[in-house]
Amino acid sequence: MNFLTQAKLLSSLLLRYLLRGVFLFLPAIATFYLLWILLKWLDSIIPTGIPGIGIILLLLGLTVLGYIGTHWLGPTLIAAIEERIRKIPFIGFIYSSVRELVESSRRSFRFDRPVLVQVNPQVPLYQIGFLTHDAPLPDQPLVAVYLPYAFGFMGDLVLVPASQIQPLALKASDTLRFIIAGGLIPLRNSEGESPQEGKP
Repeated sequence: MNFLTQAKLLSSLLLRYLLRGVFLFLPAIATFYLLWILLKWLDSIIPTGIPGIGIILLLLGLTVLGYIGTHWLGPTLIAAIEERIRKIPFIGFIYSSVRELVESSRRSFRFDRPVLVQVNPQVPLYQIGFLTHDAPLPDQPLVAVYLPYAFGFMGDLVLVPASQIQPLALKASDTLRFIIAGGLIPLRNSEGESPQEGKP
């Protein structure tokens, strides 16, 4: 066995170990990295110079504000303050958008209803999305469907007739992962079975 053959075998072995390491540990590394970025950002909201103290102070501060808002200010005073904030240009827009997002997370409008959407009735082209609102526009027979992008966390919001969507018996978390991964991971139904399972 000459040197060139040994080099090829070694490079092939190293490449196999590299790919094995990527498949085994990259998801965990990416998850911890994103969590670290999130925790670092939360910690920087109240800069103290000591890692972790900012997050603790932030949680304590929000708890105190929640207590004050519940027992001292009351809904009438808070509503009056919010109304004044909403009238401030640009700041009011940001505040209203965040407020609506927070309120919607407390109601039933969440990414928990995966659907199959035929975007164009004349073309057999479908997209998977999430039904977010049953009646977003008054006097219009339309529903709101959020269509996440593949390989990203952004997406499009489309309004289509309810007849053009089909509910899917899928787990919402698996559906979102399937879309973001560009269809590279298998889908599973609400019972946890993949579409291929159970077929002869």
